Amino acid sequence: MDYDLARIDYTVCGITYPDTLKIMSPLGPKVDQKFAIGDKNGVLQCLSIKDEEPVVQFKTLPGKPITSVQLATTAGQQADKIFTASGNEVKGYTRKGKVFLCIETALTETITSMCIIGNDLILCSGRTVTFYRDLREYNSYVCEDRVLDIAAFAVPNSTRIRLLVLVANKGAVLLENGKLIARTVISSGPSRLSVPPSTHVTDIVAFYGASDGSIGLIAYEELTLSSKCLVDGRGLGSVVCLGWYYNNGNFHLSVGRHDGSIQLYLIDMDNFGEKPRLKYTYFCGEPVTSVAGGCVSTEESELLVATFSGRIFALRASHLVSGVKVPQDILAARRAKLEGEVARLEKQTANEREKYQQNTRSLHAGLSTPPLLDVQHELLGAGSDGWQEVRMTSAVPLDMLFIYCNQKLQMQTDTAAVLTICSSMETGSDILASVRCQAGTRRVWIKIRYTSDTFINSRLEGKRVLIYVLPAGAPRVARLLSLKLPALPYYSKHESEKDLGSYERTLSQLQVSGNYSVAEMTSWLTEALPGELPRPASEITFVRIHSLLETILICEYQRGNATFKSDNVSTIAVLRNIVSNCSVEKNISVEITFDIPEDCCVQSFKNIENKFKVEYQKNKDLILKNAISMLDLDSSMNEEGPLLCQEYARVWDSKDNIIKNQFNDLVEMVLQWYLDWRTLSLHNDNYGNESTKLQAALKDCRLDNVLKILSSKNS
Repeated sequence: MDYDLARIDYTVCGITYPDTLKIMSPLGPKVDQKFAIGDKNGVLQCLSIKDEEPVVQFKTLPGKPITSVQLATTAGQQADKIFTASGNEVKGYTRKGKVFLCIETALTETITSMCIIGNDLILCSGRTVTFYRDLREYNSYVCEDRVLDIAAFAVPNSTRIRLLVLVANKGAVLLENGKLIARTVISSGPSRLSVPPSTHVTDIVAFYGASDGSIGLIAYEELTLSSKCLVDGRGLGSVVCLGWYYNNGNFHLSVGRHDGSIQLYLIDMDNFGEKPRLKYTYFCGEPVTSVAGGCVSTEESELLVATFSGRIFALRASHLVSGVKVPQDILAARRAKLEGEVARLEKQTANEREKYQQNTRSLHAGLSTPPLLDVQHELLGAGSDGWQEVRMTSAVPLDMLFIYCNQKLQMQTDTAAVLTICSSMETGSDILASVRCQAGTRRVWIKIRYTSDTFINSRLEGKRVLIYVLPAGAPRVARLLSLKLPALPYYSKHESEKDLGSYERTLSQLQVSGNYSVAEMTSWLTEALPGELPRPASEITFVRIHSLLETILICEYQRGNATFKSDNVSTIAVLRNIVSNCSVEKNISVEITFDIPEDCCVQSFKNIENKFKVEYQKNKDLILKNAISMLDLDSSMNEEGPLLCQEYARVWDSKDNIIKNQFNDLVEMVLQWYLDWRTLSLHNDNYGNESTKLQAALKDCRLDNVLKILSSKNS
């Protein structure tokens, strides 16, 4: 941590989307830079900073939400044109706010990202990448999943453009003339791209930020597109935006995350593959949507930041914030401006109150509707510990959350809130909980986990959780969030069929045929699998991996025919139940067949045998640690003579490193394998005694007995 930066707030706009803040190039060597910001209200503002006060250069009228802002990057010229994307429209503005371009594309989905290079315009909408040349559609490409971000590179000695595209749950692909020329798989889930500013326009290299918090590099060399992880996530928030910051003669990669943290990493511009060095970290308390470096208000470089709620502030050298003495006349002008703003707001509030009271006394029928509380929420898949995380971000401070589910659940929350479970619900089958937030809290996460009883009931359908969100201020209205907990929450890792590893797997197969569409099958799978599924297409194929057992699930389906393969027989059983229930609800007749190999449980257990041994040892150490902790050893540790045996001393010395384990979860899952295998393979006669023996053998880690029971057809 070599830098000493301080925060200075500039202005507030509406809710912002990622990558909607851009700093424009200066017109002269000593001219401060202007910046443009677009928000959810559809307002584009171009501002400059004078005496630490924002000066509006131009401001557009409200309209459709602005989802992307880009600057023109014509080779050899300054970026003096601003382009915005709203819905399926693209508009171009000059520095003075004059509209010189307005086109309505034929895209059916909202434009999420775009890129401008010369006279070429590239738009990303849903799964489609569309290339425009001279405002005419030149080619397009449909990706396997949602397009998250894009970067354009010129081809040497040619007018062609190569596009580096990030695809959700897949990785990155390289396109040229609407055709795929290379791809690379990135399992961490990349979300944002950033091209180094000093690279040549034809060098295909870019940094990426991922949903697990990691940072890596994508490069195209010798006809091969490769990726390399440079910084591990280590529990950091998912990367929302990337930018560049120049200071002390060095370029830094600025990273904005969903947890509100901002990092500056020093990049070796001569060797991009070298691990970046962390130089600075700042926490702002809410998701960061845009970061950009430039000289906005001083001659020294500063980092301009935009947050989810629309706060725009800068991080610059502390001596520029604390060491500058502001003249009294400027302070008086600022105070007069603030007083005028307060008076205007008070007058506006009084007028609105009078208008509302007149409407209530009116004889005409009317409806009073409070404003909708802007809350951004996301449900993540379960990790190896089985916890699913719900992330909620609000534009205003939160006060209370009420959570209800008709099934028992385990819950946790962060340190910025207090979780209370209703005492009257402890013996019931449902759960009602409240979460009280600290003052000023805008971002809250809640972890939810199935209990053992609830997990068995969830094998038939996903469970719905209702969350009522109340803001801290007026009006006291609640926003209802409805979440669906999937029946197979562990299948949160995405992978391609080429990278499934070298395990020897015995796959069970489930086939479903009937008069259903691809969209209906996708809807049924949302009851079982976490995260977003591929959008409906003529044929869909994807692979999920169990985050704890590392078993796989291969889904292949088209209209009227679906095939599911897995080396986890319980997964096949759950999918059979869910597809059957959903088809009955839709009154669709389907034919379900399955093929269960006799050795599926044995082979699957052999693949997790080493993990099972490790978790068994952790469980033993945890039990021993709890027993030793009940003894008063601290007062006698300095006495002469041996106090503990070698094994006990090892556990005592490493007691801080011994945490909870997944041994009990593994025992329940393997036992469920056996029960589902006996049921699906029609060996369901008198296996209650064998299941009891299997459970005892698993808890005692008698692996020979476990393999013997799993391989027996009849008992």
